[in-house]
Amino acid sequence: MKKIIIALATAGLFGATGAAQANVISFSADKAETLTAWNDVLTFGKFNSNLGTLNSITFELSGTVTGSGRAESLDASPSTVTLSLSSLLKLTRPDGSTIVVTNPVFSNAYNLGAFDGAIDFAGASGVKTGAVSSSHSESYNSTSASDFALFSQAGGGTIKLALGATGLSSGSGAGNLLSQFNTSAAGSVKVSYDYTAAPVPEPETYAMLIGGLGLLGLVRRRAAKKAA
Repeated sequence: MKKIIIALATAGLFGATGAAQANVISFSADKAETLTAWNDVLTFGKFNSNLGTLNSITFELSGTVTGSGRAESLDASPSTVTLSLSSLLKLTRPDGSTIVVTNPVFSNAYNLGAFDGAIDFAGASGVKTGAVSSSHSESYNSTSASDFALFSQAGGGTIKLALGATGLSSGSGAGNLLSQFNTSAAGSVKVSYDYTAAPVPEPETYAMLIGGLGLLGLVRRRAAKKAA
């Protein structure tokens, strides 16, 4: 009888625990639009390992390039000129290794005539893009043990990641081409931790446990009386 009651008490403790649940917690940071090239450091929360078991870390990097470009073809014949405003944004770990890269690009082709004799980025042989903008996002999902160790600790904490932007604008299409660009870049980073929370006993568990322990105490008292 004792074994049965003990088994009931144990079942009350472990048999009715809630199922493990998958959860996601995220931290975000932004870099405002700044003339390229630039480098900055952003701060993010670490995963609190007390919450459960870390399954993966997702890094999302969104970048925007804004600015303007202009070109003048010096060719003696018509040409098609392509102007591309581009910025390469890179997120790196504290040791300098790359996590994720994104490359927003605005690109457009312009049909220009033969050089009109004036370098004014206008007329038949010149062009101006005006104010333009383009955005692009990339993500990276990590399940590596080294990242888990780097981005988590008991109680949480913070980690600093470097974000940089480099201008990569270009003009092409004419053999003799003058081009000028003015670009800025902005970045947004989101770090998400996917984890499985430790199972939590459901309310019924405690009632079963208390009931089981009560029965166990009753059996012991009866056994003590018989022995006396």
